[in-house]
Amino acid sequence: MKHGYDMNRNRRGRQKSWKREKQRIWFVQGMMVLSLAAVVFRVYDVQQVYGRSLKKAADKVIDVTKPLLAPRGAILDAQGNEIAYDVPAYYVDIQLQHVRPYAAQAAAILAPILGTSESSLVALLSRDDRPSEWIQLPTPVEATVKEKLAAAFNAHAWAPDAKKIAWYNDITFTPTEQRVYPYDEFAANAIGYVSKGTGQSGVELEYNKLLAGKNGVMSYQQDPTGVPLPGSIHITQAAKPGDNVQLTIDDTIQGYVEHEMDSLMAKYQPAHAAIIVSDPQTGAILAISSRPTFNPNQYWKASLDALSQNWAVSSAFEPGSTFKPFVLAAALQTNSIGLYQTFTSGQITIDNQTIHDWNYTGWGTLTFQQALEESSNVGFSKIALALGWPNMNKYLNLFGFTQPTGIDLPNEATSLLFPKSEQGQLELATAGFGQGIAVTPLQQIAAMDAIANGGKLMRPYIMQKITTPSGKVVEQTKPTVVRDGFLSQQVIDEVRQSMVLDVSDPKHGIDSGAAIPGYEVAGKTGTAQIVDPTTGQYYSNRFETSFIGFAPANDPKVVVYVTVYWPKTAPDEAWGSTVAIPPARAILQECLNYYHIPPTGSISVAQDTQGAGQVQYVETPNIVGMTSAQAKQTLANDGLTGMFVGTSGTVTRQWPEAGIQVAKGSKLYGLLQNAAGTTVAMPNLTGLSLRDATNLLAALGLNIHPSGSGYVVSQSVAAGTTVHIGSGVDVTLKP
Repeated sequence: MKHGYDMNRNRRGRQKSWKREKQRIWFVQGMMVLSLAAVVFRVYDVQQVYGRSLKKAADKVIDVTKPLLAPRGAILDAQGNEIAYDVPAYYVDIQLQHVRPYAAQAAAILAPILGTSESSLVALLSRDDRPSEWIQLPTPVEATVKEKLAAAFNAHAWAPDAKKIAWYNDITFTPTEQRVYPYDEFAANAIGYVSKGTGQSGVELEYNKLLAGKNGVMSYQQDPTGVPLPGSIHITQAAKPGDNVQLTIDDTIQGYVEHEMDSLMAKYQPAHAAIIVSDPQTGAILAISSRPTFNPNQYWKASLDALSQNWAVSSAFEPGSTFKPFVLAAALQTNSIGLYQTFTSGQITIDNQTIHDWNYTGWGTLTFQQALEESSNVGFSKIALALGWPNMNKYLNLFGFTQPTGIDLPNEATSLLFPKSEQGQLELATAGFGQGIAVTPLQQIAAMDAIANGGKLMRPYIMQKITTPSGKVVEQTKPTVVRDGFLSQQVIDEVRQSMVLDVSDPKHGIDSGAAIPGYEVAGKTGTAQIVDPTTGQYYSNRFETSFIGFAPANDPKVVVYVTVYWPKTAPDEAWGSTVAIPPARAILQECLNYYHIPPTGSISVAQDTQGAGQVQYVETPNIVGMTSAQAKQTLANDGLTGMFVGTSGTVTRQWPEAGIQVAKGSKLYGLLQNAAGTTVAMPNLTGLSLRDATNLLAALGLNIHPSGSGYVVSQSVAAGTTVHIGSGVDVTLKP
């Protein structure tokens, strides 16, 4: 019984246990069903609800392909030093959402890295007017700055507690190239600047195609706001670097020029100024500087005038008296005047208009050589009138004043000359002393190169050669002679001599400030009034002052031109001699030292001891009344020789007159007659040079009308024929 009782109890226990197990199993199964339902619901939710928005966001991520800027070729000076070059750089984009609340703290850390002010960076990081929430820094940064910025965002010291923010995702870097100008304003107007990979002015613009190279290709993904996604940037095609451009600019001479220009600007605050130094033998520009100028590393801070105007290249203005040497050369070459012919200075009236000399009273009787020394406007009015418009126009063209020089720089200006419809006598006279016409600094320096180098008009140039990145020369500039042979050596010598006397003659030379002890300097200043564009009348207190010259005069190494537009000084101090000469003289002196050209002695007029290679000047003695033997001895005592016409008697006329400065070794011409009269015998001119024939006839009071060049082969009046003083003779010359 007991045994049966126990079995029943066990059976009931097992039944209860199975019941509990069955309930547990049902519970687990129910939970599994619920979990599965939740998963199914989540899958449905993701697919149907979030899936659409995720797909929409994914669709907005754009694959972008853009040009990868090629490294620009370098610009080098004549010595091969880089004065403009490219370095790898990066555009920087910053996400503002997270950094905006910490703008001040972040700016304090980032501003020193970027080299900008905290206040400007705070303003940038605080902006809330951009729906994209991203901003790009104004200028690219170099690689070293990029690394510092990346490290700063990784450290996020401005928000040490905001550890959940992935700050490194809030800054992106897009590769580009950054142009660097290591010497800032050094020759900036000539070198130019680059914006967005393209040259905008100067050499950068002129040679942009060669400098630019060939861009590569880069790809990346950008978000809906246009910002590159971090880590998505890839270079798919490498860029080809541009060629290098080496200039003729000598860094040492350019340094002299920049120093003098800075001093000039500080002292006079002119509206504009320009200085050019050239090699007269080749036309190469050794230095060129303009003001106002700019720093091409920060060109966006410059004035529009500084960026758009290269005063040395793109401007034309009245040259004033620096134009006179060219008019003198034209008149001498055409035999329109004689260098020692005299005139009365002071004033001249043409077409009811009176032209005064700069001192109003003049200097009495002067030779035309002294007209250059004294800078007589009356004298050059008379020279121009004797020259005439046909010859004036001819030599304006021959000297290169009727067209741009062709220099390899952009935006070169050209001259403004009187049109034929306005070529009256008054206009001719004023053009003779550089008024009423406008020419460029480059035209003047090219024309002066021709006088300095012996008569070759050279094309100015600034590019010396172009090389590939590997150093292979692909292009080289050869000096270009535009024209030659339009000036005789005689005329060149006479103009040079007159310019030297302008600097060294204590009696008549007004530009003695340009004198350099031990060297012969040929020079000429100019002081021109400035026209008021609103009234067309000249300002009474605004002047354009200038100086042009070269040294050493007997073998010129450099030509220097300085122009200063409206120096702020008293009108009675605004002269080329006071404003433009000091910087020009300093540059000439520095260049002579730089080229190791030794001094050759003290320079003075009629000095007994002269250095080797210099031209010595003496005053012509009075030989009228002497016999030929006496005259020859007197001339020999002064280092001169004589050429006489006539067989007996004493000297009744001489050329040049007594008291004229001439180079030692020059000829003096005399007429031997028993008595002075109104007629003379025509001499035999055959075999004489144009110079000798001209001066000999001048001594006789006769006029020459030459054709051809070289030596006289025929004359229209036979030798021995008696002619009246003042008569003319046609002569033909051949080489």
